[in-house]
Amino acid sequence: MKSATILGCGIVDETGIAGTRGITATWSNLDMVAPGTAKTMRTVFDKEDATFRRIDLLARALILACEAADLENVLTVEQRQDTAICVETDLGALATDVNFAASLGDECVHAGIFPYSLTSTSLGELALRYKLRGPTISMSVRDDATGSERDPALAGESLRETLRMLACGDVKHVVAGVVDAMLEPAAGKPAIMRAVVTIVAAPEHSSGIGTLEWPDGSSDPFAQFISMCR
Repeated sequence: MKSATILGCGIVDETGIAGTRGITATWSNLDMVAPGTAKTMRTVFDKEDATFRRIDLLARALILACEAADLENVLTVEQRQDTAICVETDLGALATDVNFAASLGDECVHAGIFPYSLTSTSLGELALRYKLRGPTISMSVRDDATGSERDPALAGESLRETLRMLACGDVKHVVAGVVDAMLEPAAGKPAIMRAVVTIVAAPEHSSGIGTLEWPDGSSDPFAQFISMCR
């Protein structure tokens, strides 16, 4: 399958939160730092999330992006029962690794963040909150660049895998995207805040707001979703 139907999109970046739900909020107006706190959920989405403050940066950014995409209204409870998650990352859990390593010299090791040294744990937070019961795939996308510019040919594998899953009939819906979150430079990588989420379906199963085409490496495969949000 070379294309799929886009049902919704959401983004979280250094500017703020936006999505096809109709939400647009900037960190400066919220008087908050990305990717927010439990107060962000209440202020922007009028939603309580008692555990939001304890989860890692990746999970926070992804959850806010899913809220901006209006995931709970775009997909029914029944549809979410077999919805897959497929998210790629360049930095992975580097920020968590750095924080945990730094805590080893403290009087109290930050054991609570250790599970988030696996990026799949962040995706597990999505699955639990939205009751997504399909396959969960965390993809590491290598990027040798140390600057802010990225090689587009290395990006978009999560979208390609999404199209493969839909073509094989493994699932009918996928929450796909990319996430990288690091507040300070580390290991030769710059600070970054970027979570882009799209909810897609096989064309025969739904009408939507756009079409996901097979990423050919000629441009940023996530730019389409960003433009749909802002």
